[in-house]
Amino acid sequence: MDALTVAGQLAVMLAVFYLPGFLALRALRQPAIRALVLAPAAGTALAAVGTTLCLLTGVRWNLLSATVLAALGIGLCWLAGRAIAPPESRVVAVPRPVKWLMAASLAITALILGWVMLEAMGSIHRVSQAWDPTYHVNVLQWIKDNGQASPWSIWPIFGGAPPSFYPAGWHAMVSLVPGDVVTAGNLSCLVIGCLIWPASLALLARALFPARPLVWVLTPLLASSLLAFPFVQMFRAGQWPNGFAAALLPAILALGIELLHRVPGSSTASPAVERTINADTGPGARKRSLPHASRRRTTADLAALAMVTFGAAWIHPSALASLLVLGGVYLARAAVLGLARLWRSHRGRFVAAIGVLAAAAVAVVVLLTQSQQLAAVMSYPRGRTAGWADALVWLFFDLPRQPDSADAVPGSYAVAVGVLMVCGALLACSSARTWPAVAGMAAAVVLFILAAGPEDQPFRWLTGFWYTDPPRIAPLVHIFGVVFAALALEQLCTLLVRLIRPRRASAGASALADRQQLAAAGLAFAVLAAVFVTTGAFRHDVRVDAASIRYGVTEHRDGRALMGDEQDFVRSLGPLLPDDAIIIGDPFNGLPYIYALTGHQTVYFQNVSSAGSKDKDYLRRHFRNIASDPRVCPALRSTGATYLYDDEPIRGYQHSPRHQWPGFQRVDFSHGFRLIASHGSAALYEITACR
Repeated sequence: MDALTVAGQLAVMLAVFYLPGFLALRALRQPAIRALVLAPAAGTALAAVGTTLCLLTGVRWNLLSATVLAALGIGLCWLAGRAIAPPESRVVAVPRPVKWLMAASLAITALILGWVMLEAMGSIHRVSQAWDPTYHVNVLQWIKDNGQASPWSIWPIFGGAPPSFYPAGWHAMVSLVPGDVVTAGNLSCLVIGCLIWPASLALLARALFPARPLVWVLTPLLASSLLAFPFVQMFRAGQWPNGFAAALLPAILALGIELLHRVPGSSTASPAVERTINADTGPGARKRSLPHASRRRTTADLAALAMVTFGAAWIHPSALASLLVLGGVYLARAAVLGLARLWRSHRGRFVAAIGVLAAAAVAVVVLLTQSQQLAAVMSYPRGRTAGWADALVWLFFDLPRQPDSADAVPGSYAVAVGVLMVCGALLACSSARTWPAVAGMAAAVVLFILAAGPEDQPFRWLTGFWYTDPPRIAPLVHIFGVVFAALALEQLCTLLVRLIRPRRASAGASALADRQQLAAAGLAFAVLAAVFVTTGAFRHDVRVDAASIRYGVTEHRDGRALMGDEQDFVRSLGPLLPDDAIIIGDPFNGLPYIYALTGHQTVYFQNVSSAGSKDKDYLRRHFRNIASDPRVCPALRSTGATYLYDDEPIRGYQHSPRHQWPGFQRVDFSHGFRLIASHGSAALYEITACR
């Protein structure tokens, strides 16, 4: 596959991720930068409606239908924007040097992250052998074949299962990219990790510290040093949809924070503090807007916030729980202050608001207690991994695994960033605009400790929204943490500059402040460069090792499904098989990758612990007795399989007895099978024993 083809796929992916959402948010009168950063979330919201309409009407979901439906959605947003007619949003007046520094920061961050990602993959075309991506790439192929991408459409890929909700926002977007689905999946990791995540964090930094542009610039650079996201979550754990949603959370929080601090009475800061921290009014925007115009601006921003929140939750529902954890104190403060104003001015509206809140609380309780699917997620079995002290070290020093693991070597500790996070959080406690963010970060820390800790913790069930999985929760802590780390570094460098070059009464205050800011920026960059060099390019080797484990094709203690150039062998089987061929075999060897690589159906589309039906379970244990057991052939006919993929000596995930499929081991191929192709220990056979 040549570079031009990959470039074309990347261009289409960028258009799919950014263009519809950007146009929709601009139609809702959102500023250009905000609309660009939040575009993937808004675009997914449009795709959510589009895929649902395709399901109801039978129209195929493809690039053409998605374009038409997105255009209709953008048109509705334009009509809504015209109806609301909000005034222009007040934005920060950013000096040109800051814009250039911000652009350079994002570019350098993308280069650092992309460097690690590409080295970890080995090739943009290589499959990830992690549990989740094995399923995700097959879903992409299934959508291309079947033309449906709603959350109620893709579940039958498991083999005729009844429709059931499964988050499909990431799949709906990436499936629109033409060409190889494996390459498209890997490209999405690059886009999410190198573009969406850093820009989202920068927007959050601007919302939290609108008067400190150096914090905006430093935030992406510090994020480029992290391991927990994207390398642990999206590469080692292979949580692609969840990672897509997590990367959008900072930008959504930024929009919510800016909105809350523009609503009169939503902040408890003194007027003097508000003049300092609410610099989003900017030069030339000091005139107070009329109440009606302010309400229209707020309505437009609420519409945009609802749209992007819906889009993130459509990608992965845990995004909604994450937003409530991280922004819960902001919401609670706004609710209390709003109810207090209603109590003083409109008692009837106060009673109505209390009634709405009570009804919402009842609805949430009913959902939590009655949804079987949610109950299955909340009760996901996950054992203890670390005590509270080790969990804190793991989290703040950004380790690949818990401190007592073999991966936690001295060079794997991100000491500088961990210390800056804590110091920055302490500094942020003094501001009315940012202390709720510190509280949100602290709540995420508690959830991480609960997820890592013993199973008998009474509140551990709360982490079930994230499958009780610490790596899913760690990025939530770092969302605010990396911004606070940038704040600490900015404050430290500013203090050092003032100590070295104290302010003189004769000097112009504005000119001196500009020179001090420039000197502080230079010092901060020098500090980061020193950390980059002394930590081996931000722990480059540690991050490559953590990210590459699922892309490796050499021997590993847990086993490998694909070894050497076996992926190329699997891909070469496509022309050798008839169009209606169905292949069976052990799902922990190369079998699950046949569909994504060739388009031919398999009995098992992913690594699975249970067979899924009585016949499949019987084959799991007895297929090798095909010549002597009269029950094997009827069970095989029920699956429609007529070919077998065998690779007995090599299997993935060998550490668990639940993953053993003895029926496909040590099969006698001397009778009842015809060899189609072989490569090393892997071979494809036509099953003739049941004719």
